[in-house]
Amino acid sequence: MKKLWKISLIGLCVLCLGGCGKSKEVEEEQLKLRNQGMEQAKAGEYEEAIASYDKALALADMRVGALELDIAAYKASALYHAGELTQAIDTCSAILDLKESAELYLTRGLLYQKAENTQKANEDFKQAMALTSNKDYVTLGRLSYYMEDYAKAKEYLEKAPDTEDKEATYWLAELYWQTGNQEYAVTLYQSYLEGDAVYMSAYSKVAGWHMGRGEYDEALAIVDAGIAKGNAGNLQNLLGYEIAIYEQKGDFATAKVKMESYIEQYPEDKEAAREYEFLKTR
Repeated sequence: MKKLWKISLIGLCVLCLGGCGKSKEVEEEQLKLRNQGMEQAKAGEYEEAIASYDKALALADMRVGALELDIAAYKASALYHAGELTQAIDTCSAILDLKESAELYLTRGLLYQKAENTQKANEDFKQAMALTSNKDYVTLGRLSYYMEDYAKAKEYLEKAPDTEDKEATYWLAELYWQTGNQEYAVTLYQSYLEGDAVYMSAYSKVAGWHMGRGEYDEALAIVDAGIAKGNAGNLQNLLGYEIAIYEQKGDFATAKVKMESYIEQYPEDKEAAREYEFLKTR
């Protein structure tokens, strides 16, 4: 991974220094590789996704436009999920040193948050806000939320037009959850999940809320719906919830079978291995 990273970063910097055009065929191939990388990342194949994004960037003919910025953001996300937080930050920085982008400032800000560097994160969020249209209420709302200005975030998100209502609903749910009104947040999450959800963590939030109230059948229905989406980014968490629900329901036989499948997928989870030993005694 380290060698691949160093090569791709050098290529990224070279790519940014030129200004040549590119053919429609090249752009179509870049889109194909980007979409391939997205599918690989969705399946949890992060190293393969990084390789696809690198190939797409290598086709850019020494030129950075909206597509290259988009691919770089996806690559940074894949690097983060592959456990390469520093390299993910550096990927964003390599582009931002040469071309400003609200999307990449936002992405790098989130990565700095993961690195627990609040000062740098907020600096990037402010840069992203300065580059964001004053009519892009969802993005402005998200940025305000990340900076913990919840009143401003609510103001922006409630102004979002109907075409952006679904994403605004998710971020309003996050806001209400964060500020302690979880019951109303769950109502918003459920509304959000009625369509094609992008943020899979909403399933975990709603399932956990129902579990806390002892509503195990409702929690299981939400978890099963999330698992059916097949999104690798949240799948492990949902499978863990599924096992816990069956345990709470007293169905240890099903919990044991589910745990065996879970351990096959995630053998590195030592806590799950200990829980499996417990289930074998039930």
